[in-house]
Amino acid sequence: MLKSLTPPALPLEVLQSFAASTYGLAGVWTKLEGERDQNYKVTAADGSGAVFKLCQPVEGEAILVCQAEALEHIAAVDPSFPVPRLVRTRDGDLLGWLFHGGVSYPVTVLSWLDGAVLGDGRLSPQRLYELGRALARLGRALRGLINGAPAARDLVWDTRHVLRLAPQVSNLAENDRGIAADILARHARVTEPALRAMRSQIIHGDVHPYNVLVNDAGVLSGVIDFGDIVHGPLVLDLANAAGDFLSPAGDAADTIFQLTRGYASLTPLEETEADILVDLIEVRLLLTPLIDALKVENGIEPQGYFEAFNSRSMPMIRELRRIGHDRLKGLVRRAAAFPAAAPVHAADSQEAIGRRRKVMGEKLYVFYEKPLHIVKGEGLWLTASDGRRYLDCYNNVPHVGHCHPYVTEAITRQARTLNTNTRYITDQPIEYAERLVALASEGLSSVVFVNSGSEANDLAWRMAKAFTGHTGGLAMEFAYHGVSEAIDAFSPSNAPDHWQAPHIRLLTPPDVYRGPYGAAEENLGERYAALAELPISELQAAGFGVAALMVDSAFMSNGILDAPQSYLQGVVNRVHAAGGLFIADEVQSGFGRMGPAFWGHNHHGVRPDFITIGKPAGNGHPLGAVITRPEILSHFLEFGPFFSTFGGNNVACAAGIAVLDVIRDEDLAVKAGSTGAWFRQGLVRLMARHQIIGDVRGVGLATGVELVRDRATKEPATAETSRLLGLLREEGVLIGSEGKLGNVLKIRPPLAFTREHADIALSAMDRALARL
Repeated sequence: MLKSLTPPALPLEVLQSFAASTYGLAGVWTKLEGERDQNYKVTAADGSGAVFKLCQPVEGEAILVCQAEALEHIAAVDPSFPVPRLVRTRDGDLLGWLFHGGVSYPVTVLSWLDGAVLGDGRLSPQRLYELGRALARLGRALRGLINGAPAARDLVWDTRHVLRLAPQVSNLAENDRGIAADILARHARVTEPALRAMRSQIIHGDVHPYNVLVNDAGVLSGVIDFGDIVHGPLVLDLANAAGDFLSPAGDAADTIFQLTRGYASLTPLEETEADILVDLIEVRLLLTPLIDALKVENGIEPQGYFEAFNSRSMPMIRELRRIGHDRLKGLVRRAAAFPAAAPVHAADSQEAIGRRRKVMGEKLYVFYEKPLHIVKGEGLWLTASDGRRYLDCYNNVPHVGHCHPYVTEAITRQARTLNTNTRYITDQPIEYAERLVALASEGLSSVVFVNSGSEANDLAWRMAKAFTGHTGGLAMEFAYHGVSEAIDAFSPSNAPDHWQAPHIRLLTPPDVYRGPYGAAEENLGERYAALAELPISELQAAGFGVAALMVDSAFMSNGILDAPQSYLQGVVNRVHAAGGLFIADEVQSGFGRMGPAFWGHNHHGVRPDFITIGKPAGNGHPLGAVITRPEILSHFLEFGPFFSTFGGNNVACAAGIAVLDVIRDEDLAVKAGSTGAWFRQGLVRLMARHQIIGDVRGVGLATGVELVRDRATKEPATAETSRLLGLLREEGVLIGSEGKLGNVLKIRPPLAFTREHADIALSAMDRALARL
């Protein structure tokens, strides 16, 4: 290790003779600095230049060959990246071999790069950002290089081996020893173990101000000196450069921020890399005084710029500590596009509840008397602040599972590329619209994008009024379709005791368990459909007419009803006969929730005039759309243009496309049908043990369980339903309630719900019902 810290010192005439015979290289020779190599610039008569490097033999042939291969590899995969080009010998060899004084010295010849060594110069924030990108680009260029020598290399400058230099701490200035010992102790305890688990490859490892060339405008024009090439954690390229570019005359925090921001813009950091970067920078800075102490101990004179680095190392460590690790770590996380480190959550979440009340209103509107503080979602599982995981059998918005990796990556990738509006021609909205049209009913071939299901229903309602010339609407009793003023009128469940909308009439739900016609009666579909005739005639008599019927095909807010098969078609026929249109609100029932039919209206065998979709289409990302007939859209636009600034933005459409891909590739619509049937069979078995279960119903992964105090009288078990939800939470399962009477368990998990999940839920429900 010590021999490698001194360069050879052969006579110049020996080098010149060898260069001429082996490389055909002649010209004016100018000495260059080098810590371990004897270096010269050779300027030919035509003005062209080359670098002649007589290398320290102790480096070993293998590592020098790797350095040469690295330069040729970069030239092949990223030809425009500014690094020297290897000059082979006249015989085509990577290295030359100079024999002198009984020693064989390896030789490397490189092309000369124009530009000035940055040295003591300073880079602006923009240039630091560009240097960070260059570091990332260099790492990308080297990642495909395969060579075993760097992995076996024992390099004194390798951050991972700094603990070998611990004996040199005693040789530092007395006031530096405590800081040095602290850095080494943290490295042994935290940083070095973390490095073992990080992505690794062949890296340059030594991009510092004396290995960087800039042009007259201060723009990076070259990266030189691959002498410290190792196989190591990729983050060391960034950490080493960040440490080496710190200067007492500069802003240390901003230097680290800009380099990291530039690097992460091309090669995103992993979170663990970001979180140890400041520690690695400190270790890099400490290496210089420790190696200097080693050299002094062994009588080795420092070379060139080494003294400049050494003189600033401990002052810069002190400056980083003055700024504070927490602040620097926060800057690194921000530069790497990570949020601030998550706070430690109180197990009872009382602090979060108090903060929420202050800024979001005194009314919490949350599930459970003791609210859940959720901090993470993954697949079918939600994790609370106390670390407990809950099986999510309620939330339909994360349609294909919480934080599905394919969907989140599609969103992230698109957000890094482009996110704009549909006044420009871009690919994602077109592709997504084409995918939706291909899945929609025949004749529905026009798509208008908005940002939510509420907006989609609002727009469909406006279109229906424009197309029909009528202003009256039909909805189910206790329906829910959104929160806009217009759609609130279609949503009596929003405020049942205060709902009033003169232009809306409500239909009796087709509830064959609790409604006017029971399951044992004949012709149920027609009998329930006929109940729509009076509301229709009332709208006509009042002068409103019928513009549209709006229905959620799963009848979710009505308690997830098993509507008779001919019911919805019978109502739609009557609406069409009255001159109205049918809006199929598929926010909750679509995209395979009701099984292989894909859309809820397909399950009922009905062709709508509009399909509306909302956030489940984007797995929770804000997304909405209206799919309708071209003539309806054309007529609507005769009254003026329609444009939603971010409806159909590229990120939202990328999310929508990804959700469709997942449903298709994971066969989720078919699985929803079979898993839902399996689940309901288990619920029916529970009825034999628990008399409180009055009815089990649903299709696909939309399941309702109605709880009653008496099966004969069907008295609703409303209070018991509320208690049961709390007991299920204690069992680790999240379920909601629904229905006008509040006595129906609403079970509509993400479509990734499997039979294994169903069995967990059934066991939990059995235990909770027994406790109830």
